[in-house]
Amino acid sequence: MKKKVLVIENDQDIRHIVVFVLEEEGFTTLSIAEPENLEDILQFKPDVILIDEFINNRPGHRLCLKIKQVKQLKEIPVIVLSTANNIELIATECKANDYIRKPFDLKEIVDKVVRVVNNQSLIY
Repeated sequence: MKKKVLVIENDQDIRHIVVFVLEEEGFTTLSIAEPENLEDILQFKPDVILIDEFINNRPGHRLCLKIKQVKQLKEIPVIVLSTANNIELIATECKANDYIRKPFDLKEIVDKVVRVVNNQSLIY
């Protein structure tokens, strides 16, 4: 069964590129600019979530924290994407499983998604 990746990124171009690369690697994806509510995430049942740190001028790490506080979602690995200099600290504080610094290498995204899906990359 294909693993599912939820991509939460407000930059449409980045969303399309990330989705294209992940689907080429055999993942099923859903990409959204931002979820209306946590129910959207529950319905998709992702195996991993990629969250941009800047979601329409709101911090993505707050969404990450919310996800990690919901019983049905807290075990889903989260990878934070950001241009922030302190991305490692942000990822640790919101209990993300990993982070990717923008601009990123497409191979890095695939490698990190595969690692967290296989439960091999936990930074918290």
